[in-house]
Amino acid sequence: MSTTNKNSESTERDYPGIDFPNVIEGVAGDFASLYSNYLESPPEFFSTCFLTCLGNVISGFVTLESELSPQPRIYLVITGESADDRKSTAINKTFDFFQEVDPYMSICRGVGSAEGLQSQLDENSNSILALDEFKQFVSKSRIDSSVLLPCVNTLFESNSYANRTKQSSIVLENVHLSMIAASTLDTFESMWDSSFTNIGFNNRLFLVPGSSTKKIAFPKMIPEVLKIPIKDKLNQILGVLDSSTPPLRIPMDNDAAQLYEDWYRNFSRSIHTKRIDTYSLRFMILFAVNENKFIVDKEIVEKVILLMDWQLKMRQIYDPIDADNVIAKMEGKIRRQLSNQDLTDRELKQKTHYHRVGTHIYNYAIKNLENSDEIYYDRDTDRWVLIE
Repeated sequence: MSTTNKNSESTERDYPGIDFPNVIEGVAGDFASLYSNYLESPPEFFSTCFLTCLGNVISGFVTLESELSPQPRIYLVITGESADDRKSTAINKTFDFFQEVDPYMSICRGVGSAEGLQSQLDENSNSILALDEFKQFVSKSRIDSSVLLPCVNTLFESNSYANRTKQSSIVLENVHLSMIAASTLDTFESMWDSSFTNIGFNNRLFLVPGSSTKKIAFPKMIPEVLKIPIKDKLNQILGVLDSSTPPLRIPMDNDAAQLYEDWYRNFSRSIHTKRIDTYSLRFMILFAVNENKFIVDKEIVEKVILLMDWQLKMRQIYDPIDADNVIAKMEGKIRRQLSNQDLTDRELKQKTHYHRVGTHIYNYAIKNLENSDEIYYDRDTDRWVLIE
């Protein structure tokens, strides 16, 4: 079942390879196909929102047969050129559908502080943070003394977070947080500052740009008879997981493992690829469960690779700080300063004015130069040295 409208008009930003890949099948594909026929939101909004909801519901109950034990949780941000792309429609309709199947699915519709998020997760350890306007979360995270950003940042890969002060104490254990947020592209590209990029928050987001290609003045009701088969499939999947001893570990067959190994070894590394591999493992779980396979075969890995390659393109196109170019400039500054003399790390930071781009960019530039054998750190003198 395709979730890509091959006859759709191109978006306002005419970039090559921007079309969402035709990879999401199974119950998520059925859901996206049905709802996008009745509503204006593009199918990729429905399918990725569906997978994010599914991932949160099953997190803690299923993982891969791997020592890493990845969890199928997604921090999804769907973006469009304007309000006309019906981002909130896709989010809300997906929530409605899931809660008809699983009334206990927990949704936190906005949060102003880490304390507020703790209250939500204390009540429901598996929760989805839903943000109709992603900029509001960014604004709340900038408040002085707020630990909302480091809390959400940590919970992407961890199930626990703690921050104790004289005034308050935040302790979260065994929680499973996912996120679905909406933003216009212009807002997404302009709202960031170094407090987000320095801790790598941007690369924890799975960005799905889309554009509505049809206008429906008065959407008809979706007949319940068309929803029932999709609900039955979802119930069947959740029933399998409910009857298993958690966590159910999904194996990967040999052909799939070899294909993934080849892709992983040859995947070009840059600031934009950070956590692409993390998402690849998470989507393997989601694709397998979504298609009711409970094994990662070669076909699933092929689909995941296509999706990850597409996500890399989206990051490169919509990166709010044009990170690769910024890193290249920083590399040049480092080479120039070290060509005159060896410098301590503190001296090198000062001379390259690292504070203008943040430690995240500086550290990436240093790592790149080290990996290419252009500089090294002399531990005897505690100085960076340029290799002539």
